[in-house]
Amino acid sequence: MYPRREQPRRVDSRVRARHHWGMNSNESTRQFLNGIRKGTVIGLSGALCRVESGDLTTDWIQWFVPCAGETIEWLAPSIGEGVMLLCPSGDPAQAVALRGFYTEDFESPSLDPNKHIRRYRDGALVEYDFAAHILNVDLPAGATVNVTAPDAVNINTKTANVKADKVTLDADVEVTRSMVVKGPFSFENGVSGKAGQSGGPAMVISGTVAVSDDVIAGGKSGAHHSHMEQGDGKPVSEPI
Repeated sequence: MYPRREQPRRVDSRVRARHHWGMNSNESTRQFLNGIRKGTVIGLSGALCRVESGDLTTDWIQWFVPCAGETIEWLAPSIGEGVMLLCPSGDPAQAVALRGFYTEDFESPSLDPNKHIRRYRDGALVEYDFAAHILNVDLPAGATVNVTAPDAVNINTKTANVKADKVTLDADVEVTRSMVVKGPFSFENGVSGKAGQSGGPAMVISGTVAVSDDVIAGGKSGAHHSHMEQGDGKPVSEPI
């Protein structure tokens, strides 16, 4: 005789539903727990970082930047910087790091709600106080500011103050209004000028003028010229 064929056992549909729901529940829980996690940057490699979050250490992943299209920015995170891991479908292999919250290692540089501050690793500080309308840029020792504009640089203001040990202008300079020089003034390649619109003298000097060579006045040499005698005891002529 052939052995009796065992009939497949029927499973109540409610049991199947509970089993199916249980698997989905576990998967949903995993996705939920891994979907968003706080972490810390522990490594940098080019435009990628590695993040540690609890017992999880990510592979090399990207971090968020304000823009990454035709207008693009670059600012690498710091080692130890806090980030939020965003893991699509709860998969850390697809994670990206969202920066932007203070930690004990990197505290807020100010608590003033009227200021926008950016402080850099070397101590450089850019601060705008929109209550006082003051922009401060404070750079550390040895810093340099380079501005390149192929066409023009225009500065419009009421008062401009420049304080420096030395200012070098490598250009033809045109001053359209009056200028007062309070320190010593010197030139190395000649000077020329003409009288102003008022018709007064082109130059007025109060004090002694010392000339090492000669002064030419009206085409006549002040150091080397002659006079015509007008007779004994008579004034001589003008320089000839």
